[in-house]
Amino acid sequence: MRPNNLIDFRKISNITSSNKEVLAQSTKMDFDENTYKNELWKYSKNTWKIFKGSKKSNFSIPKYSNNKKLISYIKSTKNSKKKIISSICIQNGNSINTVFETEDSIQNYYWSSKDSFIYIVTKEWDKSFKSIEDKDMEPLYLENIPYRFDTRGIIFNKRNHVYKVNISNQRKTKIIDGDKEGFISIGSIVESGDSLYFTANSYNESGSMLNEKIIKKTGSKLETIHKDGMWGKLFIFNNELHGIGLDKRFDWPTNISIHQIKDTGKTTLLYSSLDRPIVNVKCEDSFMYILYEDSGKQLLAKGDGKNIQILIEDQVTISDFAVDSKKVAVVVNTFSKQDEIYQLVNGALEDWENTPSKANYSFHRKVKSYECIYKRIDTGKSKIDAWGIYVGKNNPTLLSIHGGPAAQYGFTYFDEFQTYAQAGFNVVACNPRGASGRGHKFLRDVCGNKWGVNDTHDVVSTFKQMVKELKISNKNYGIMGGSYGGFMTAWVISHYPKMFKSSIVERALLNWETMVGTSDIGITFPEMYLLEEFDKNISLYRKKSPITYANNIVTPTLIIHSENDYRCPVEQGEQLFSNLKRRDVESAMMRFPAESHELSRSGQPLHRKQRFEAIINWHKKHLT
Repeated sequence: MRPNNLIDFRKISNITSSNKEVLAQSTKMDFDENTYKNELWKYSKNTWKIFKGSKKSNFSIPKYSNNKKLISYIKSTKNSKKKIISSICIQNGNSINTVFETEDSIQNYYWSSKDSFIYIVTKEWDKSFKSIEDKDMEPLYLENIPYRFDTRGIIFNKRNHVYKVNISNQRKTKIIDGDKEGFISIGSIVESGDSLYFTANSYNESGSMLNEKIIKKTGSKLETIHKDGMWGKLFIFNNELHGIGLDKRFDWPTNISIHQIKDTGKTTLLYSSLDRPIVNVKCEDSFMYILYEDSGKQLLAKGDGKNIQILIEDQVTISDFAVDSKKVAVVVNTFSKQDEIYQLVNGALEDWENTPSKANYSFHRKVKSYECIYKRIDTGKSKIDAWGIYVGKNNPTLLSIHGGPAAQYGFTYFDEFQTYAQAGFNVVACNPRGASGRGHKFLRDVCGNKWGVNDTHDVVSTFKQMVKELKISNKNYGIMGGSYGGFMTAWVISHYPKMFKSSIVERALLNWETMVGTSDIGITFPEMYLLEEFDKNISLYRKKSPITYANNIVTPTLIIHSENDYRCPVEQGEQLFSNLKRRDVESAMMRFPAESHELSRSGQPLHRKQRFEAIINWHKKHLT
């Protein structure tokens, strides 16, 4: 794969099914328009076809009504004033009705249990900002933090609302007023009887952080039933409220788990024996179907609330799934194969009735992809999952370190690895202690004084052993990583200054002390990992910051950062760049305008291409 091939593959998501059909969202990059195009695909009558697609519009988040007779989706179109108009459309056979339309952003929507209504979550300017004509030039008067959030931009002057829309007459009613309640965001919504349950974030009394609540709405009454947790999806199972998340926010890092949640606020952990992070849950026929991470894989299980059964154990990543009374449909990719849609039957992946969607058939005919060499490395202190791409013993080798740290590399198609291999580099990657997919203890084994110690041991030891396993003789090594991976890159080259001849530090956490004040998660994340409040142990924050040891760095270093990165703000990269330039260390900084922390994953297509080209050119300059 080369940087130009970014436009040649499709990502498949938001899969949903009825007993006879399957719908999925296809996303592909467009260099000409420098944007992403979303289509909807449909499997019906033994064939896959484009269900919704247009040069002028994007289509996303398809859903079936509960009775499976109606199809809904979001349609987004730029009008003559270049404003995006978002609509909720409902299709019944060939008849299409637009039931809701707005210039504001539609965050998500949910069918009511009886299919008479749709609940729609919108993001709108708060009432004090709506009337301001030139919002970009308005001074920001701040009383709360965080006032901005990565990928979402400025958040303090926006509110989420919920509208209830009657699908028969398109009459809408605002049933949750974000202005009145101070809801900066509203997450998952689920209906149960005459009540709605939903998650919402609002500022705490001191204005020092966002607090998440689970709220029950009955009639016009809003009742907080749980607070101070960290929740993703809410769902109903056996007539009881359940959620994916954490009972207590500051328990992080630990496994994201499934909990039963009572109206009293009491939570009960389910499937504790699994000891793996939960990604998603969907319910069908008295079973929960559970997507979870495991040692570089992402797999599916099903449970009855007490017992759990693993449905597949292949070396794959299931990125999404749909379940109905007749089948389980899964979106799967592997280390060398992009997304494809299969049926899961008796623990095996089967082509869709011998008619696969061929989502990336043309991509794989056009583009060479490399298989991995997988090893579980014994470092003497830990056993670490590692992956390598071997292109030649005389070729230089790149060590890539993932972000998080509660994330995982694994058996998934990663455009980064494939692109660097095609450029002539061997690639090594691993999941050190602190990564997800290996259980609670493994996740927490970098907290406190272990930060920068256990993970560094694992990364360096695993890299050395993988180079031996791959029988690589060329000793020109490069190192790179983003976010936490950027932290690790800067940490390693400052503690092992002669080991690598090239480095790329991307969107990195480099100084805990300033991150506390500038990051959107600066008030919580540092304490979660360092286990100390900043004001009570400043010396620890400095001790665990790569910038403290930056004077040791001699490795030629390219720093990549986004101007609108609010997770690890650009000041982090500026501090390292300034240090290296003052000491005449070969270095450069590449700054991407109008991009967030997610540049490499969801940034503008041309910026993603330029980023790849810069990375390859830097490593080639210093390693070949």
